[in-house]
Amino acid sequence: LGAMSVSSINAAAELKNLSALANATPEEFQKLAYAAKSVGIEQDKLSDILKDMNDRIGDFISTGGGPMKDFFQTIAPRVGVTAEQFRNLSGPQALQLYVKSLEDANVNQQDFAFFMEAIASDSTALVPILRNGGASAKAYADRLEALGGVMSNDTVARLAGMKTKLSEVGVVISGMVTQLGAAAAPAVEI
Repeated sequence: LGAMSVSSINAAAELKNLSALANATPEEFQKLAYAAKSVGIEQDKLSDILKDMNDRIGDFISTGGGPMKDFFQTIAPRVGVTAEQFRNLSGPQALQLYVKSLEDANVNQQDFAFFMEAIASDSTALVPILRNGGASAKAYADRLEALGGVMSNDTVARLAGMKTKLSEVGVVISGMVTQLGAAAAPAVEI
């Protein structure tokens, strides 16, 4: 039971960090991560992809350049989306809008891959779960929820907080051991 608790605490802390990098809530991130795993993308890689996408959108909004310049100058105007629309979306929402925009523009497979790789390396692997409005990703998310596999945002926050508190307890104990050792050292030296 203790090992299971520690495992849950560690998983929640990792999930909190990865979802923050991905600009997603823990619940939203878990659902997409479950679907992404079906196409060979683990949650740490998914977090990196979403982080890179957010960074590149921000780069374009700030400078008008960067890896997503081609998308915002050629695809976005054809389908009626703007960089500003991406600004307030979570990482998963932005990725879904990006894929939908490519679908709406009827880009061929080679161009689809080109634009996906502009987001981040390996992001093309996510296309099968994001096509058709993310129908496959939604099906995986529904299945994960039905199985009871989604930790709530509140649960993740509480468990991740416990990891911090347990770490602090470890520091206190280590400090006490050091102080006891220092206090006992004169007696041992005799």
